[in-house]
Amino acid sequence: MNRRRVVQLVALGGFTIPLAGCSNEAADDEDASNGDEDETAEEEDEPVDEPADQEFSGSGDDVIEDVPIEGGLTIVDATHEGEDEFGVRLVPEDGSGTLFADSSGAYTGQTARNIDDGSYVLSVVADGDWDVTIQQPRDTGGERPPLSISGSGNEVRGPFEFDGTYQPSGDFDGESISVNILSSTGDSRQFVFNEGSITNPSQFEYEEIGYVEIKSDGEWSIEIE
Repeated sequence: MNRRRVVQLVALGGFTIPLAGCSNEAADDEDASNGDEDETAEEEDEPVDEPADQEFSGSGDDVIEDVPIEGGLTIVDATHEGEDEFGVRLVPEDGSGTLFADSSGAYTGQTARNIDDGSYVLSVVADGDWDVTIQQPRDTGGERPPLSISGSGNEVRGPFEFDGTYQPSGDFDGESISVNILSSTGDSRQFVFNEGSITNPSQFEYEEIGYVEIKSDGEWSIEIE
């Protein structure tokens, strides 16, 4: 693991961060045919290569260079034990970072984004101990709706196998909520509802293996039928 603490501080996104994969002949023909089918089934069932999880930990502000991202769905699972500002970004070479966590005080949560492949800098702003795990799931199957899930704060659930038109519904006790589905094998993103549409959410059509990302400041429950 390549770790280097960088002294220079740069302002990004409202807070300061440090930067630096019959006849015998007929029987023979049948066996050959079955063999071809078996090979085809094996090919279809072969899983997509999935990058290994990357785990990092520290205390206070830190940067970690040369973090490889293969592109596509990326989930960041982070915790913070401090009392003040906490931010987690993945910053590519062009400097336009993607924010995965932005909170104040203790934090435990997961967020998901579709990002480009490349070498990134993991930038952490914190005033206490923290842990960050980067996952790049590439699932080709999952649980099928109807779905009923509940939790609190920022969470990512899945994989789920969507193949049709669905009616979502939900409830929450905070001030904000945003629910989206992100593809595990592509770059599609499907809006489900937010605090403005949760009382009368629209049906949506989705045909992908995906993860449900919930961002909220309170407890929540979600159903997709």
